Amino acid sequence: SRNISVLTRPKIVGRASGLFLDSAGGSFGIQQPSHTFFHFSPRQTRSQSQYRTHQFFSSGKSSNEVKGDNPKAQQQPSQDDEPEYDWDVLLPFQKHSHNSIKITIPDEEPTSDDPFHIDTFQTKLQTTLETARTLQKNALWLTVPLSRSALLPFAHALGLRYHHAQNTTATLVLWLHPHQPSRIPEYATHQVGVGAVVIHPPSNKILCVREKRNNYRPWKMPGGLVELGEELDEAVVREVWEETGVKTRFRSVLGVRHTHGMQFGRSDLYFVCRLEPVLEEEGRDGEHKLPTPIAQEGEIEKAAWVDLDEYRDMVNH
Repeated sequence: SRNISVLTRPKIVGRASGLFLDSAGGSFGIQQPSHTFFHFSPRQTRSQSQYRTHQFFSSGKSSNEVKGDNPKAQQQPSQDDEPEYDWDVLLPFQKHSHNSIKITIPDEEPTSDDPFHIDTFQTKLQTTLETARTLQKNALWLTVPLSRSALLPFAHALGLRYHHAQNTTATLVLWLHPHQPSRIPEYATHQVGVGAVVIHPPSNKILCVREKRNNYRPWKMPGGLVELGEELDEAVVREVWEETGVKTRFRSVLGVRHTHGMQFGRSDLYFVCRLEPVLEEEGRDGEHKLPTPIAQEGEIEKAAWVDLDEYRDMVNH
């Protein structure tokens, strides 16, 4: 009892038939007819437990005899040992964030020794899930390329569900604590947009556009969605340039609007920013003038400098 009290409570992995106990060495493992997936050392606390893979054949021998046949099984793992796994019965996985593991299926033609072969995929995935639970992992992630989409029904049958998809890759996930609420966040809960207030005070003009579709009012401020990894100031300057051909400088954020139930059912953060136009130099006397807006082909019907009073009246009414 002294030896077992410091050990992680075992769970049966895969189709394991039971546990073996070495009373002399004070160790136990989880046994399958031809495999032992883990070996627990009693000299380690629960937080320090390391796992070693040992293989043996089930022939009615005692655990001491079986371990004696395998010199490697007599090695006691140290704190510095990395876990070793039996990859013949598991899918290749890596440690992932927030105490999870991740399986990444490569986008390549399957070979005869493919660890993700369709004939053994579901069995290996089930064993890997049970291994993750034994390791007290929080979640298992699975990335599947479109070329291996035939494997998706097997993952679905074991409870994995889509988390997100991008280009030719789908990512599935399973929360491994059925009696606890999932802490896996939704993917892309928000989209971020920017709108540009570009005013030229000397002329009392504001830069406006009219879209080719969805025109709720005669004019609107230029703007659009922020791209992945793009800064707000970069995004709003880019959007103005794309829609109007006018170069601008970012000055400040004027406000933000938070709206729900927008595109794809997601929430929307819309940042209204103040920009100033970059004036064009004209003539030898160095006179500067407002650049002439050029509407973006295919998207914008018209781009123009609008009298600020006209724009204010339109918004207020």
